[in-house]
Amino acid sequence: MKLKIGEIAKRSGLRPSTIRYYVGEGLLPKPEKANEKMAYYDEACVDRLRAIQELKGKRYFPLYLIKNILRRMDEGLNLTEAETIENAVFRSDGRAENGLLSQAAFLAATGLTEKELTQARRLGILIPFATEGDKPLYDTDDVRAGRDGIKKMADLGMKLQELSFWVELGRQIVEKEMALRRKMVAGKSTRENIAITAELTRVGDFYRDYILRRLFQKQVEQNIQSSLKTAKKRKTGNTGKK
Repeated sequence: MKLKIGEIAKRSGLRPSTIRYYVGEGLLPKPEKANEKMAYYDEACVDRLRAIQELKGKRYFPLYLIKNILRRMDEGLNLTEAETIENAVFRSDGRAENGLLSQAAFLAATGLTEKELTQARRLGILIPFATEGDKPLYDTDDVRAGRDGIKKMADLGMKLQELSFWVELGRQIVEKEMALRRKMVAGKSTRENIAITAELTRVGDFYRDYILRRLFQKQVEQNIQSSLKTAKKRKTGNTGKK
């Protein structure tokens, strides 16, 4: 059923100006115009507006995140399922509270130059958490990567290209994880798919960090032992000559 904006406003409890704003932001589909002054909205917009208010008013989610959740609902998920995926996979709950940074604010927080940021994004070693229109938005992980990773490496004289192996190997890990997920959700219902995906994400986040950290620790330990042995041999050799 097609409804005028006045009826949509009455059923949703929102002002027409707010509804038009949501249309402009891409949260609602554009209405069908009967003429220059008359437009009709699909009745489904009422439920969509209620979902927006639920996410915005009770969970304090920003519009960019609400748009992501609505897109997942358009793909067939209900509100709870769409929110679960967004929080589990993209960790959006904490970011919604902390807010996202514009490029200018990100540069100020990290100390990176525009040139360094452009190069880092081109190499894929920095991937903005979200975009709004064509503008990148950065979260706390992005700030840490820029400030504690890229900036410090650059200050130590390392070329950013030398960090691109993380991206290359990271893509291989992600491909393997996606193959594992596809295998595990094959033949499962949508709800089971979501639960498995959320759990795999949590396990993967931990295990990825665990394996890399342990491998690095063991390698450093081997390097130290090797250096000590080499130093001992040199010392023994010098003592023998005397």
